[in-house]
Amino acid sequence: MVEATGSLVRADAGPTWDDLGDQLVAETEEWLERLSAKSWATARGYARDLGYRIPVAHPEKGPARSPLLGGLNWWAWLRTRGLNPLAVPEIEVIRWLAALDDAGYATATRARALCSVRSWHQFLVDKGLIEKSPAAGVSAGAQGIRPPEDSPTISLTSAQAVAMIEAADRLQGPMRLRHAATVALLLITGVRIGELCGLAVQDLVNRQGTQKLRVKGKGGKYRPLELADIAWERLSAYLDSRPDLKVVVRRGQAGGRTRIPLLMTRTGKPITSHEVFRLLRRVAALAGLPDEVVERMTPHVTRHTTAQLALQSGANIEEIRLLLGHASIRTTQRYLHASGEQVPLGVGEVLAAQRAADATASAA
Repeated sequence: MVEATGSLVRADAGPTWDDLGDQLVAETEEWLERLSAKSWATARGYARDLGYRIPVAHPEKGPARSPLLGGLNWWAWLRTRGLNPLAVPEIEVIRWLAALDDAGYATATRARALCSVRSWHQFLVDKGLIEKSPAAGVSAGAQGIRPPEDSPTISLTSAQAVAMIEAADRLQGPMRLRHAATVALLLITGVRIGELCGLAVQDLVNRQGTQKLRVKGKGGKYRPLELADIAWERLSAYLDSRPDLKVVVRRGQAGGRTRIPLLMTRTGKPITSHEVFRLLRRVAALAGLPDEVVERMTPHVTRHTTAQLALQSGANIEEIRLLLGHASIRTTQRYLHASGEQVPLGVGEVLAAQRAADATASAA
């Protein structure tokens, strides 16, 4: 049986919950509720690091997968070592991070795991259950889990981005129009994977003749993202092909209270992040990108690519921050790890110019 608690769902108490005790379960669920209100993806990741059973359930996508860290999740670590969750010494956090390192977990995974534990224990401090977080004084850099500055997330060149879009256009099958629209939207708008999967037809609006998406980002904040022709042409073709939309007025006037997925599966549900990950790698391979790029291809790469193309177009860092929906400009700065000759073009125009250049070169 599954018990619903707001936007969260958890299974009946298992061994982990029995060890924690009813009060701590309630406090932990409150912590996850607050995280989920800001970002479902963050709440899911943090819950899995701690070992939350059937951690966080998205209202449309259902429960997340089993704990990512398996037997090395934080609560399992405390239980096997006979430690009280309310009286954990700092050295145990350090030992746990070292164990994750020895087990081969990636730097990014260990960095997030530290953030998860730090956030949970700080919440317990705020609730008056403990006096000090055991993770408060643990330095990420000292534990060797700060990502090296010389190996940032990759971003595609404008030529590679165009190759991705054109490769998606060549896909066959009943979902080919959706695939083409998905790839174009990711590269043109730079939306987060969670934002993309959560988009509805009702989020598509027409403002003074310009097509835009009203995207709900972290913290529940909305931002309008303009759709360049490259993205709008593909999205429009996909939406026009959908039988379920024949009776719906689109472009900001989709009636009814039920949100209709913008990118939909064959069963009528919103597209999943797993589908998008697989699609991007498939398209990257079809586009002939280098193997090392194909292997690292994720929605985060397309997001970095959008930032780089915006920089190339002449956008300033504040404009890019607003485009990506960052709360802090420092986060945006980490995305802009390369520079180049700037030209006064938008992201869509940069890719259009690249396509024109490719066509000219092919004709020569």
